[in-house]
Amino acid sequence: MTGKTWIEVRLLAPARMQEEASLFLTEFSGRGVIIEEEPGAEGVVVRAFFRPEEFGAWQRQELQRYLARLSDYDLFPLGLEVRQAAEADWAEAWKVHFKPMKVTPRLVIRPPWEDYHPEPGEKVIIIYPGMAFGTGRHPTTLLCLKALEQVWENLALPTSPGDWQVLDVGTGSGILALSAARMGAKVLAIDIDPEAVAAALENVRLNALEDTIWVEATPLPALRQQFALILANLTATDLTHWAEALVGRTLLGGALIISGFLTQDLPAVISRFSQYGLTEAGHLSQEEWSALILRRL
Repeated sequence: MTGKTWIEVRLLAPARMQEEASLFLTEFSGRGVIIEEEPGAEGVVVRAFFRPEEFGAWQRQELQRYLARLSDYDLFPLGLEVRQAAEADWAEAWKVHFKPMKVTPRLVIRPPWEDYHPEPGEKVIIIYPGMAFGTGRHPTTLLCLKALEQVWENLALPTSPGDWQVLDVGTGSGILALSAARMGAKVLAIDIDPEAVAAALENVRLNALEDTIWVEATPLPALRQQFALILANLTATDLTHWAEALVGRTLLGGALIISGFLTQDLPAVISRFSQYGLTEAGHLSQEEWSALILRRL
């Protein structure tokens, strides 16, 4: 890892727009971002990393256009900096700012460099995020994890818990797949991003779940198997595009947990999936984000 140079984008933003800025930079870079408090500053720093060949004049112009769009909504970032950074800087930043976190009453996420002694009933997942999205900090991930616990506790699925067949679409770091496996499911985790696949495989190894989770770069349309539960933390655009494929791979009587969209998009998302016969079984929200539990009955 040492010796490589990356381009680091540092966006100093008001605290109230940190989720907006982090989502934009996550999608823009295709990787996870770091959010940290800036000593003595009014706001937070959102840090994103690019390979040198990925960042040029077009990317700089797009960043400036993004800042201009924010100003139209009276959202004003406090500063923007683009600089070179060693790859080790990115890795060390995660170690400083990624601590054990209890994300649901039962689930704790910790990095491999931090110890945690679980209380009775707690399940611990080890996450080394690498260059992939999914550390459990973003509201959409938290909503999916809470929805997963609700499904586990309250919904009668077409298979018994020990025989769950779960699909995690766009697995990123593998956090949702790992959580489902900790609850007793067999999981297929897919992602078309090679870095996400590598990160998820590493996290599966760290949790000793190689016999429970399979990670593949298989595109969703290539799958023919159906699943009792599907997890899809994607954008509203992707969910709309892949709605038919997601429904088609959900067993009759099964459930689909979707997130990654704003609450203002909720009616359109519900309408899209209801076209294929799915019914709403639960709705969770945090800040401006939402997640849905849908059933195929």
